[in-house]
Amino acid sequence: MKRAVLLASLLVVLLTFSTAPAWAIPLTVEITPDQTRVATVLGGRFMIKTEVANTGNAPTGDVLAHLNVASMQDDVYVDPEDWSASRSQSLTLQPGESRTLTWDIQAVNAGRFAAYVVVLPEGAEVSGSENLAVSPLVKIDVETRSALSERGVLPVVLAIPLLLGLSAVGLRIRAR
Repeated sequence: MKRAVLLASLLVVLLTFSTAPAWAIPLTVEITPDQTRVATVLGGRFMIKTEVANTGNAPTGDVLAHLNVASMQDDVYVDPEDWSASRSQSLTLQPGESRTLTWDIQAVNAGRFAAYVVVLPEGAEVSGSENLAVSPLVKIDVETRSALSERGVLPVVLAIPLLLGLSAVGLRIRAR
């Protein structure tokens, strides 16, 4: 009797996993960014590459890699769509296969931010209880960009009074 119950249980498990869609298999994906820190200025453009690798024994099925950008300060609003126009990439990986994804980013706010990639199952059969894979953070430090550098201040400080003085002299001469 024990043997029959054990065989029946084994049969149920085998049928469940053999007919399950690819996304039902636990997501065994590892995501590795090519860098851990980016320093740029407001408006600066840069690129982050992430390697997505299937470390499991089964194909991933259709998965979606999605870039997100979040502020590391509570007083800075971030709209990730402003940072990158193409934030999602679909892929399927065989066991042991990896792919390098490229993310073009532009800094639209000054402050401290984090970029990261989430890989999640894709398709109509996704129930919402599947596992996600999340990359380590890439810290992004964005400095404000000033129109003048320290070197450019002296000519402006000297030129403005000189131009005003020449204008005043020109007006006096013209008035006579």
